[in-house]
Amino acid sequence: MTHYLSLIIALITASAGALTTSFLARNKNFSLGKKIFAFVLIAVFFTRYISYDDQILNIVSLGAGPFSPAVNFFAYFGIWLELTLVVFLILYPFFKARILTNLIKFVLTPGFVLYLGFSYYSVFLQVIGNTGGTLALSFQSVMFAVEIALVAYGLFLVWRDDHTLKLDKKEILALLIAFVPVLVASLPIYGPQLMFGNANARYEVIDISFVHRLFIYATVIIPLVLYFSLKKKDPELIRLAMIYLSVVTMITFSRVFYYQNFFAPWTWPIHLCNTAMYIIPLVLIFKLDKLFYFTYFINVFGALMAMLMPNYAETTNLTSWVIIQFWYNHSLAFFMPLLLVALKLFPRPKMKQMYYSLIAFSGYFLLVMVLNVWFSNYSPTDFFFINSDFIVDKLGRWAENIFNIAISFNIGDLVFEFHPVYQALFLIVYVGVSFAMWFVYSLGFSIADSLGDLRFRQKKIKLDKYALLAALNGRGIDEPMEENTGVKLELKNFSKRYGKNKDFAVKDASLVVSGGEIFGFLGPNGAGKSTTIKSIVGIQTITEGSISICGYDVEKQPVMAKRLIGYVPDHYALYEKLTAREYVNYIADIYGVTYEERQMRIPHYVSLFHLEDAFDNQIKTFSHGMKQKVTIIAALVHEPKLWLLDEPLTGLDPDSIYQVKECMRQHAAKGNIVMFSSHIIDVVENLCQRIAVIKKGHLFAPLTIDEVHEQGTLEEYYLKMAIHEETPEQKATKEIA
Repeated sequence: MTHYLSLIIALITASAGALTTSFLARNKNFSLGKKIFAFVLIAVFFTRYISYDDQILNIVSLGAGPFSPAVNFFAYFGIWLELTLVVFLILYPFFKARILTNLIKFVLTPGFVLYLGFSYYSVFLQVIGNTGGTLALSFQSVMFAVEIALVAYGLFLVWRDDHTLKLDKKEILALLIAFVPVLVASLPIYGPQLMFGNANARYEVIDISFVHRLFIYATVIIPLVLYFSLKKKDPELIRLAMIYLSVVTMITFSRVFYYQNFFAPWTWPIHLCNTAMYIIPLVLIFKLDKLFYFTYFINVFGALMAMLMPNYAETTNLTSWVIIQFWYNHSLAFFMPLLLVALKLFPRPKMKQMYYSLIAFSGYFLLVMVLNVWFSNYSPTDFFFINSDFIVDKLGRWAENIFNIAISFNIGDLVFEFHPVYQALFLIVYVGVSFAMWFVYSLGFSIADSLGDLRFRQKKIKLDKYALLAALNGRGIDEPMEENTGVKLELKNFSKRYGKNKDFAVKDASLVVSGGEIFGFLGPNGAGKSTTIKSIVGIQTITEGSISICGYDVEKQPVMAKRLIGYVPDHYALYEKLTAREYVNYIADIYGVTYEERQMRIPHYVSLFHLEDAFDNQIKTFSHGMKQKVTIIAALVHEPKLWLLDEPLTGLDPDSIYQVKECMRQHAAKGNIVMFSSHIIDVVENLCQRIAVIKKGHLFAPLTIDEVHEQGTLEEYYLKMAIHEETPEQKATKEIA
């Protein structure tokens, strides 16, 4: 009879829901109506969920209890399916994800229909039934009926939104891939015990046994699978998946808590790892960054330690819901915070966030320390394992001696006993290990960045190769992308930005330098000179635009472009254990310089720079000026079409400066390009045909020395452009203001 009454209540609820939806739809508030429905469903589900303990929780196997194995199975499956569907229907109004709609319509709707048709009564028996198998109309039966009606109503809302009855192959594949992890995530904690009974194998936690390792392996493998499955998905879809995972696991973890627990605070999930089950859904739903970093720095380490030292009985059955709940709890507390950062739902933490987390933890620790001794007057309580010798037993006699130092006093009938030395050491060690964890995180971030950069470069190399082949249009891969350019350096709208910095080091620079020129590149420190030069030689990547040398693209044809460059950096880096001759020959080998060419060039430059007596000595014995000369010889040994020098005259004596200038003139006279940066204005003015000034990443149009002299001296022009002249960005900012 009660079964029919519950169905009548469900029909009435569903009818009321349909009328409400129709009213909201007519008033163009259908979206609002769906969200209101979600909150109503949350309230009903929560009230029903905590109002009593499921009968099925106490069943050891399919054949146990007052009901038949078939009833037990259908009840278990129905509860599992209904939990999944409830969470999906609650999330549906807040996420526009096609996979969510398809899972509800094409997977969970048919399952729900079967559930209503074949197993609703069995679920009703198991959820609110008593051991005698008799039923009576009660608050629990009414709430369960209302919940089922609301679920049916939620399905109506989904189908009203989307009438699609056919899926393409891609959508079907997505459903097949998503279906298994969706159901695994919502697996009730008593599932394995119900399906397999008490397994014969015993879980030994005296050391890390094979079975123990299997659980730990799963804790590592599952987040890796989730990461690689989701990392390329839309951020909102990732957030939906993580919210679903955190919410269903929180609900299944909470199965053993019901309303009586509200009146017994010593049974609350105050234990450090337990809090993570409730913190993670909160931070995801409400985007609470500060609370997230608390669980990131505090819960992860605590969960790891708990998994290595489980606190349940040494002979607990493998399939017991106690073990399943333990691993649900600690696995999620361990990998979820790490996974959320890896999937970029939360930014990587900074040191100050760790400080705040440790301060918050210290306060929480002191609170729990008091609650432990207070609640122990009513029931054995040991949050954080700081009120018992659980951890002490694993550390030896010295820890026992510290633990035995106790302070005890009474407040009325209540006894308060603290272990101050042990508890203080516990806090200090935990905080200290948290700092160590910070360095582990930092190392992990560094490795992740390196791998990410490597993947990016590999992808870019592949794309550049395809672009190069397309641009060459059948020509040889060693030919320049631009034909018949002659000896020419060209920057086309070149921009460079470092990392995620919002400001550009160089922005939209365009420049052409032809063979036979000595080109001066001027600018104050930090203006972008070295950035531009390093991008030309291929040391740094190009953010936007392009750079070509004699028609070879620096990014897409890096090897061919570099063969044409001789580079003298502002800070030389030599293999100082080699002799100067060995080093120059080593560079000549890299560039494929023939023996005959070396015999002509090397003696010429050695004589020019007066290094005859030292050329066969180790470079580490050389002075700064001599090392600079070796760098210049190495840059010229292959007769480059473009000779780039970044502050080449620093530290050289007057005779050496003269020799370097003569080298520049001779190299340019052969039809090559010489481009150099310098702060020595007189040298630039006397040596260069053209100059360009760069300021705050903006490259001003180049001028010939004659054009500069029409405005005064080069020094006056430089001071005007580098100090007083406004860049286009500065002018635009002023106009807006």
